[in-house]
Amino acid sequence: AEESAKVKLIKTYGGAVELLINPLETTGGFNPFSIRAVREALNWLIDRNYIVNEIYQGRAVPRWTIFRAVSPDYSRIVDYAKILESKYSYDFEKAKSQIFEALANAGAGYKDGKWYYNDTLITINFLIRPEDERKDVGDYVANQLEKIGFTVNRLYKTGSDAFLLWGAYEPSKRGEWHIYTGGWAFTGMTAYDDSDPWFFYSPDNAPIFEEYRGTPLLREVIDKLNNAEYKSMEERIELVKRVCELALEDGVHIWIIDQIQPVPVSSELGDNVIDLYGGGQSFWHIRTLRYKTGVGGDVKLGNRLMFIEGFNPIGGFSWLYDVYVYYLVADPGVFTHPHNGRYIPFRTSFTVETAGPDGKLNVPSDALTYDLEAEKFKPVGQGVNATSKVTFKIMWGKWHHGQPITKADILYGIAEVFKVTVETSSLYDPVAASPGRTLFANRFKGVRFVSEDTVEVYVDYWHVDETYIASMASIWPDTPWEVYVIMNKAVSEKKLAWSVDTADLWGVDQLDLTKGASIDILSNILRSIPENYVPPELGGVIDAGEAAARWSALKSFYQERRHFWVSNGPYVFASADTTALQVVLEAFREYPFKADKWDTMLTIKYPTVRVTEAPETVVQGLAASVTLRAEVAGQPYDRVVIKYLLTDASGNVVSSGTAGALGGGTFKIELKSEETAKLTVGAYSLKIIAVGEEASLPYLTEYTFTVTPAISYFESLSEKMRAELSAKISSLEGTVEALSGNVSDLRNRLSSMENTVNISMAVAAIGFIVALVALILLLRKKK
Repeated sequence: AEESAKVKLIKTYGGAVELLINPLETTGGFNPFSIRAVREALNWLIDRNYIVNEIYQGRAVPRWTIFRAVSPDYSRIVDYAKILESKYSYDFEKAKSQIFEALANAGAGYKDGKWYYNDTLITINFLIRPEDERKDVGDYVANQLEKIGFTVNRLYKTGSDAFLLWGAYEPSKRGEWHIYTGGWAFTGMTAYDDSDPWFFYSPDNAPIFEEYRGTPLLREVIDKLNNAEYKSMEERIELVKRVCELALEDGVHIWIIDQIQPVPVSSELGDNVIDLYGGGQSFWHIRTLRYKTGVGGDVKLGNRLMFIEGFNPIGGFSWLYDVYVYYLVADPGVFTHPHNGRYIPFRTSFTVETAGPDGKLNVPSDALTYDLEAEKFKPVGQGVNATSKVTFKIMWGKWHHGQPITKADILYGIAEVFKVTVETSSLYDPVAASPGRTLFANRFKGVRFVSEDTVEVYVDYWHVDETYIASMASIWPDTPWEVYVIMNKAVSEKKLAWSVDTADLWGVDQLDLTKGASIDILSNILRSIPENYVPPELGGVIDAGEAAARWSALKSFYQERRHFWVSNGPYVFASADTTALQVVLEAFREYPFKADKWDTMLTIKYPTVRVTEAPETVVQGLAASVTLRAEVAGQPYDRVVIKYLLTDASGNVVSSGTAGALGGGTFKIELKSEETAKLTVGAYSLKIIAVGEEASLPYLTEYTFTVTPAISYFESLSEKMRAELSAKISSLEGTVEALSGNVSDLRNRLSSMENTVNISMAVAAIGFIVALVALILLLRKKK
C-alpha cells in the first residue's frame, strides 16, 4: 500500500515470520526434523539478511531469538542476543556439515546428491503460505534444502487450508507437513513477555506440543519464566537469556524476521490511539476509530481471512483475523498500555500489595476458594497465605442482553478457569489451558468481596512489575454465567468442543456462539434448562428470581439475534454472513465509556537519541566519551534508559554498558582507558539502544569511529607540537631580526644625542634589548 491524499498508512513492527518445524517421529515415513541437530542447523542454512533485504525490501529486521528483536525484553539482553546472533549467523557449509553428520548417524544414506532412508527418498512436506512474502521465503528455504540433498514437496496452501494440517495433531503425527512458514501478528505492546516461550511450546500454539514438550532443561526454564519463579530483575534476565539459547539449540521455532506491518486507513478518519506493536491491527486502534467530523457513522474494516475458528471465549479467537471481532465485542478488566506495555485499568482499577518474592500475606478466612470436585466455592479457613493481594475497584455496567454484570459472573468465571485447565475435568482442553489460565489456576488462593464494587484477589505470584501481578489476578468476566452453563453442557456431552484440535479428535464441530451447527445444539440445551436453574457454583450467591431473569434475557436475546454471544464491550455482535464473509456489529448504547475515554493516549512520547559530541578517533589506552541527547518532540527528555554495544568490524560485541544520565536530556557514554587498551586497531561501531519509560519501543542509532594505536597517536601529537613550535620559532626569528634593526636605529640616534641623561637611558634600553635577544638565542639552542 502507498500513502495518498485519500489513504494514510499506520506502520509498526506488528508481524513476525518463522519456520515452524514438526519435531515428531511421524508414522508416515522418516522425519529428518525429529533429529534436534538437523533442526538447529536450519539456523545456519538460511540467510536472514538476504530475506530482509531482497524479499521484504528492508521492511523488516532479522530475528533469531524467541523474543522479538524490537521488544523491551530483547533490549534488556541485547549484548547477549548479539552473541547468539553471531553464533547462528548464515553459514551454509556449517549447516550442511551438521545435517550430513546427523543424518548419517541416524542411518540415512546419501546417493547421487539425494538423501534416502531405508532406500526411500527423504521427502520434506513444506507447507508454504502463498498470500504474501512467505511464498518467496518458503521457496528460498526449499531451494536451500534441495541444495543439501533433500527432496522437497512444496505445499502452497492459504491460511485456513494450511491450518487443517499444522493446526491438527493427526496430520502432524502422520507427517503430512514437516515445515510451515508461520506468521504471527502482535496486536499489543508488552513490557514483559514471560508467557511467550510457554505459549510457543504449548498446545495452544500447535497440537505438535501435546506430544513434544522440548528438552527437559528448556521446559524447566520456560516454566520458571512463565510462573515468575525469580526473585529479581537480574534473575529474570538470566532466564530470558537461557531460554533464548536453549530454544535456538532446540530448533522447533526458527525465527526469521520481525516485520513492519503497514495498515492502510482512510484519510477521512481522525486521530486514534496507536499501539507501538499492533498499530492498525491492535485493540486500541479499532477501539478508538473515529471520523474527523465527529462522533457517529459506519466504518468498514477489511480482513484478509474470515471465520477460521469458532467464536467462543474459551478455545476460539487465537487467530488474528478472528480476534478483531472479539476486541470490539468484549471488554477486558485490565489491558496493556499501547506505548509502554504495562497494564492499566480498563473496567477495573487496581491496587497491589505484595510480600514477594519471599514473604507471605495472610488470606482472610472468609475469602472464597473453588472446589472443582464439589463444584462449589467455600471459605479458605484459617492459616492460608498468599504472596500478593490485588484489590480491584469494579465498573459493573450491563451485559448485551440488558442484565447487570454481577458478583455471580465473577465467581463463575473463576470456576470456569479450573474447569478447562484441570485434566481430570470433563471440560478440560489442552488448548484452553493457556499460559494465563494455567498460571491462575495454579496460583489462585482466594477471592473476597469487600463491598459492592470492591474485590480482593489473593495469589501466590510475584513479578518485577506490579501491574503484571494485577493482570495475573484479574477476575473481570467477559461472558455471563448462563452462557457458560449452556456451553459447558455441550462440551461435557461431547456435542461440541472448545478447540479445533479437540473437535478434530472427537469428530464434532468447534463450539461457535454465533453460527453453524452450534446454534441448534445450544438452543436445544437452552430449552432443556429449567427457567430458574441455579448452577452449583452459585448456590447461595443468587436466588431463583435472579436466575430466572438471566435465563429469560438469554432466550430473548437469542430469539432476536439468533446467536448466543453475549458480552460487555462497546459493540454487540449483530450477524455473521459466511457466504459474503462479513460480520456486522452494532453500537451498545448502554456502554459506560464515552468515545473520548482514551484520548490521553493519542500522543506517543517516543524518545529519539542523537550523538552531540564524540571523537572520530579513539586512542588505545586513553579514555573516551560520547555525549548523547534524548528528545521527545524536540524537547529534552530524561525518562529513558540508553544502552550501548561496541562492536568491531566483524560485528563482534567487544563491550557494552549503560549511558550515564547528566540531566536535561543529556547522557554520556564513558569508555575507560582499560577498555580502549583492549581494542585492536580499526573501525568500530557504537550501537545505541534507547528505551523510554512512557513509550518502550527501542530506538536504535549508531556512531562509528576508528581506533588508533597509542604510539601512532603520540607520534602524531609530537609532530603536531613540533610543527607548532617550529612556527613559533620562525616567528621569534622574525622578531629578533626586527629588534636588530631597531638596535642599529637606536645607535644612530645616540650619536646625535647631546643630553647626557638621554644617552644614559638609551644605553639602558639597548642593554635590555640585547639581553632579551641573547635569552631567545639561548632558548633556541636548548631546543
